[in-house]
Amino acid sequence: MRRSTALAGALAAGATILLTGPAAQAADTDVIYVPDDFVAAYTDTRATGSYAVEGTGLRITTRGSTSTDKVAEYVATDVSLADARDSSLDYTAISGTTPPGFQLRVDFDGDGFEDGILVGEDVYGDKWWLSNDAQQSVKDDAPRTGGGSGSNWFGTLDEWSEAFPEADVLAFGFSLGSGVKGDGVIESIEFAGTRFTFAVHVTLTAKQDCKSGGWARSTKPVFRNQGECVASLARPAGR
Repeated sequence: MRRSTALAGALAAGATILLTGPAAQAADTDVIYVPDDFVAAYTDTRATGSYAVEGTGLRITTRGSTSTDKVAEYVATDVSLADARDSSLDYTAISGTTPPGFQLRVDFDGDGFEDGILVGEDVYGDKWWLSNDAQQSVKDDAPRTGGGSGSNWFGTLDEWSEAFPEADVLAFGFSLGSGVKGDGVIESIEFAGTRFTFAVHVTLTAKQDCKSGGWARSTKPVFRNQGECVASLARPAGR
């Protein structure tokens, strides 16, 4: 990801907005480069699930309603749970009625290790539910318990951060499925005051690609000027 400080643009017209926290105007914008910025250890995109960058959005698709129909990816971060309270997905459905859930992989006790996943889904409003495989200590201190909100342990992000003041978010992402057939575009993700869109890295392969401003198109690597671009591509491979 490459951070730029600019006011976030307006959300795509006609998009279905999935809000999983209080609305907030993002101060910064950033780009998630696909798939480079996805954490390989957390990837859970299965055989009949797929994703592809379309414009500045990410199209996610599952082909059926089986256990292999899942698209789930995460981006590494290091943000306190208290600072992640304003989080949302801007999602446009193409087919299917179930939008992806917003997911936070959380270190609840501040020891650097993940203790569970918080999931925000529009069907539950501002309540985020805790994954069933979370540590028992987190379940014991969950802000609310009972059924009807995704799992037996749930609460708003404000309530979770108040219950676990040392909690840090290790990664944020999304999940469609498993067992859910759907097709749509994540137009953007807002997380911790930043609006994220999606792109594929642009890599130049020949010196002539640097000319006429072409050097500025490269995102992997980023060049400072045409001369640096030409010099880089003039070097033999591996040097």
